[in-house]
Amino acid sequence: MTAINVSYLLAAEHGKRVLLVDNDQQGNSSQFFGRYSYDRPSMSDVMKRTVHAREVIQHTDYEGLDIIPSNLTLAEAERAVMMDSVVPQQIRLRECLREVKDDYDYVIIDNPPSLHMCAVNALSTSDYLIVPAVISRWTFEGIDSLLEQARKVQAYLNPQLRFLGTLMTCCRRTPSGQQGAEWLRAHAQYQVFANYIRWTDKVDESTFTAEPIVLHSPRCGASKDYRAFVNELLVLVSDSDTETAEEGAAR
Repeated sequence: MTAINVSYLLAAEHGKRVLLVDNDQQGNSSQFFGRYSYDRPSMSDVMKRTVHAREVIQHTDYEGLDIIPSNLTLAEAERAVMMDSVVPQQIRLRECLREVKDDYDYVIIDNPPSLHMCAVNALSTSDYLIVPAVISRWTFEGIDSLLEQARKVQAYLNPQLRFLGTLMTCCRRTPSGQQGAEWLRAHAQYQVFANYIRWTDKVDESTFTAEPIVLHSPRCGASKDYRAFVNELLVLVSDSDTETAEEGAAR
């Protein structure tokens, strides 16, 4: 839900041109925006390099927000990629998006909680990595694995990749929830964002109505939290871009 709501807010409330890439075979983002289908090209065709990016992109019902949809065929495409020893496996998504990236202010890649080849492609393509995390022991171990993979991708495939931080989601005011949040904040390597997303059943409801949370329940805590997070994100990205430009000028 984070990729969905951040993409919508950037487009609808900040006037940005946004491309949401559904990089998950379950296709939750595609289903949410009503673009889940087997009749049109999808992410599986991108990974197999059988289409150009413009053939895959679809408009959503919201101005400024487009999507590259996904479906279950992405699992088969990933296996095909792993067996292809001719074309580089890790940069297929980057090569596909290169022709359209200048059409957008932001490209948001929605990844599954896995480290398969599609996720490696996303890391190889991206400038920034954001990790949404529900507070639990298993989540912490998953973050460690993801950050280790990101470091390898940065070293060998994408030196400009930067870990922006961990976004705590579905936060509850329970003893275990508060302890987990404190533990995350106490470890600098997780770079926890100042803002977090509170738990509310309104978020689950919004998946059934297929509305971004700020439309489904504008006054709920999660709506306020996502707005605050997007504002924080825009500042961080702007500051990072400025630092990068200054480093380039210094060199």
